[in-house]
Amino acid sequence: MIIEGYVTDKYKTPVANAIIEVKSENFITLFCAESNESGYYKLDIPLGQYPFLTAVKDYAVNYLEYWCQNISLQNDMILDLSLDKLEIYGLHVFSVKGAGNSLMAYFRPMSLLKFQQGAQDIAPEDITIKVIIDNQEMPVINTNLVKEFAGGRQMSAYLIQVETTERNTLWHKFDLHIEDKDNHYGAATIFNKWV
Repeated sequence: MIIEGYVTDKYKTPVANAIIEVKSENFITLFCAESNESGYYKLDIPLGQYPFLTAVKDYAVNYLEYWCQNISLQNDMILDLSLDKLEIYGLHVFSVKGAGNSLMAYFRPMSLLKFQQGAQDIAPEDITIKVIIDNQEMPVINTNLVKEFAGGRQMSAYLIQVETTERNTLWHKFDLHIEDKDNHYGAATIFNKWV
């Protein structure tokens, strides 16, 4: 089976020499590819379930990682990836019974600049959030800042509520895009492993 696509930055400029890795549940690299001058990459891997796919170039120097989760590779797939100075880590999407037509998403955003400054909490400030469910942009109707404690320090995360239609309550692909007050960008994708 083939996973292929393009790696770009926030301006849709191709990113050459980005490393794309398919990883196990324990973050062990199973398959690897590198983007060419056009940003194009191609992975030829067996049919199956893959917990993670990441893309990065010059990690913690110029970019942070792009994450994709829950890939069910039953057919060839086109998956375009984008990198910048923000990262969306730990994305989870779930529904809450009785919450009407909406989905909840939990994630931890990270800022390259705050990381480089040695900040205790490396979450970017004043982010704007965009959600695309199955290629349709959906409104974020509630945003909650959450404080986590892990690794001996406090970190910021977000719990958001996304309005859906009845059709995309049974979603397949959930794309999350964030931008901070300095116009730095981050993106992540998660597939619904139950669909």
